[in-house]
Amino acid sequence: MKPQLTLQTPLELPHQEISNYLNQLWISEDEESAGANTFTLMVWQPAWLEQCLVKSGLISGPITGTLSPEIIKVAKKLIIDKGLSHTTSIYSEELLTLLKENLLNKDYEDLRGQFFESSISTLNPRRLITLAPTLNKESEIKTFVSAYCPLSENTITQPICGDLVVIRGDSNSINNKGLKIIDDLSIKDLPIWLWWNGSLDESQEIFNFFTDQGIRLIIDTANGSPKRCLKILYQSIKSNKAINDLNWVRLKSWRESLAMIFDPPSRRPILEHISDIDIDIAEGNFLQALLLISWISDKLEWVFSKINKHGDLIKIEFKRKNGEKILTCINPVPLGNPSIHSGQVIGLRLISKISEVRKNNTCVILGCESVECMRLEAGGMADMQLIEQVVPNSFSSSESDVSKLLGSSRGNTSPLFENAIKVAVQIFNGFNK
Repeated sequence: MKPQLTLQTPLELPHQEISNYLNQLWISEDEESAGANTFTLMVWQPAWLEQCLVKSGLISGPITGTLSPEIIKVAKKLIIDKGLSHTTSIYSEELLTLLKENLLNKDYEDLRGQFFESSISTLNPRRLITLAPTLNKESEIKTFVSAYCPLSENTITQPICGDLVVIRGDSNSINNKGLKIIDDLSIKDLPIWLWWNGSLDESQEIFNFFTDQGIRLIIDTANGSPKRCLKILYQSIKSNKAINDLNWVRLKSWRESLAMIFDPPSRRPILEHISDIDIDIAEGNFLQALLLISWISDKLEWVFSKINKHGDLIKIEFKRKNGEKILTCINPVPLGNPSIHSGQVIGLRLISKISEVRKNNTCVILGCESVECMRLEAGGMADMQLIEQVVPNSFSSSESDVSKLLGSSRGNTSPLFENAIKVAVQIFNGFNK
């Protein structure tokens, strides 16, 4: 974490005084000290897992709101030790319910909103507002204010400073009082982003408050029901509101690897004869695989035909312009290691049939590791022309992915993502036909 120069210890103030206090904070004879002229970042930061682990005595405090290696390690071990399915995500409601049974009646230091990863601080947000809901019911609103100045390696340049506001209380208090405070904290003429760092199924009234304001959104569709997530995505693009999805961002290496395979002109004909695509996922939310299939079908101008579910297997059929069928399949695979994000893609197999002779056909296999590649070769695929590649599976924190989105200054939805959303919604709606 990049060191920060805090101009003051976070100060607890009545919410009625915050706006005036912040206005006075940057009044200075030195105009360069008036604070950064960048953007406002609001963060919904429940950190339910961390709160439960700390309040159960399984990890030491304070509560910071960051997903540390210790939290991941303890949560995964707990899933296995308590006999939960190995496909259980560390963010799952099953794990949280289990943890809530053994909470200690003790208060712990809560530092959410006071620390944030260096990749975000280097962007010099003008104002950081953290909504920090608590596990404790009937917890009244508390508000904290402080100023920060990220330390630059260039000691000659004067730090560009900003301010931090934390709004803490139970979800009902935040909904009833906290959102009114938000209205007073907006800075005119500066872009505003909301990072919803929690499940999209929770606190929907609070989420809808922000969507009604037209604020730029960063969400994670791995954390929420597919129906709810797709509804949010579609409503955003329909109303022309910018939205970014960390679940889509994590698909980048898969999309790039697949595109690079077909970059040589000699391989382009393979695309015209694709007959089958199988995508393996870690069991759970199938939305990431659906977005990947939707992106492929959009780029190749396939038309969605029908969708069927056979047990856990999801089969989706498309048609080319010439009427030829393409069969795609999302296959949940049980893994021995609990996942961080539910339903992540772990392998892809693409078959292109140019002739009836198998050796003239092509099988493209992408895997998150060589073992997955070998698993996808099973079933006689090795006698085709085989193209294999291991997709880089480097883990990056959500904070790092968010900083990349903020750093790109994208004020609208990515056209590739928008097209994939439209196809994904069409496919999902096929379930109900």
